[in-house]
Amino acid sequence: MLADTLTAKERESLEEKEETGGEGEKGQEEEEKEVKEEKSEDEEEGDDKGQEEELEELKAQVLQLLLELEETREVSQRHEESFMELQGLLEEERLASAHQAESFTRQIQRLQGLRSVQEEMDSLEEEKESELEEVQQELRSAQEEVLMLQQAAEEAAAERENDIASLQEELCRLRAELQRLHATTAEYELEVTTLRAELSMKSHSTLTQGMIVIVALIWCWWEELAS
Repeated sequence: MLADTLTAKERESLEEKEETGGEGEKGQEEEEKEVKEEKSEDEEEGDDKGQEEELEELKAQVLQLLLELEETREVSQRHEESFMELQGLLEEERLASAHQAESFTRQIQRLQGLRSVQEEMDSLEEEKESELEEVQQELRSAQEEVLMLQQAAEEAAAERENDIASLQEELCRLRAELQRLHATTAEYELEVTTLRAELSMKSHSTLTQGMIVIVALIWCWWEELAS
């Protein structure tokens, strides 16, 4: 802007110089001197004006810096508040994580306890299954033995029944034989009685010996039948 002003003034001086082109060197020197003075004054005015503009610009920059500083402070305050809030949240999260870790530890311990109980139950179950299998095996053996004993008892009962039937048949036969012997004995006794009566009627001396022989023979025969 100052350069434009100086150029305009110089242009005016040059125009005046052109208009007074017929004057002498003295006039020219005076004009040059005047131009230099005007130029110096313009430069001083330009310097003052530039300083004022620079001062205004500096003031504006300072104001801008103050505004930016205030804004920075506000942002810093917000950041600090956010930091404190995040720090609080982080502390809460840390405490929650600690509680959660403690809860997980308790759950793990409880699960380990349950696992130990489950392993013990599995061991007991295997032991009981083994004992049950042994008992079932013993039961099967006992059942087989009972079947064998039952079969042997049935066979023995059948044999006893056969023996009883045979004994009953033999008993019946013996009873019939005994009845027959009783009847025969009665007949023999009757005959002996008859013979004794007949013998008593004969000679005592002659018949006595014969009677004794007959009675002895009959008695021997009777003993053979009875045995």
